[in-house]
Amino acid sequence: MHQENYIIEYLKGKHYDSAVKAISELYHEMLYWYIRKLVKRHQDADDVLQNTYVRIFKGLKSFGFRSSVKTWCFRIAHNESMRLLQNQKKFQYTNGGCELSDRLNNLSADPYFDLDSVSFAFHESLIKLSEKQQRVFQMKYFDELTFDEIAEITTWNKNSIKTAFYAAKEKIITHVKATV
Repeated sequence: MHQENYIIEYLKGKHYDSAVKAISELYHEMLYWYIRKLVKRHQDADDVLQNTYVRIFKGLKSFGFRSSVKTWCFRIAHNESMRLLQNQKKFQYTNGGCELSDRLNNLSADPYFDLDSVSFAFHESLIKLSEKQQRVFQMKYFDELTFDEIAEITTWNKNSIKTAFYAAKEKIITHVKATV
């Protein structure tokens, strides 16, 4: 949080270029991997991340200090990811959709992703979860966000987030134990 104080000082001083640079230095990797887990493909994650930075830059002047800068940036990344996924879903309806095996093949073919049998079983179980369970689990497990932060980013009820996380966790454990 100490590093975020620099960003807040830039915002209060209306040094928006410096604020974006500081946000990028502090959160770039976290935002990329958060987006990547939602959209699955590297190219899509790069596109969404670029759109996220554009929205961050445009929104800095109206940042209201009602949340942390980190949570605000994640919220923007979440919204941009959902926008892409909705557009892809519309495209899939007109082109026959995407099967589970296609998603696993895309993951296996990705040069940035190395899978052993346990990792494959883990990711296979993630893909089989409902969208909400996937998102909640990824935000809590991979991004190490609190339930409160997840609720603020997604605008979902905190108790339903907890329920989704623990249900997802149990399904993943069961699937990995049965597979490996």
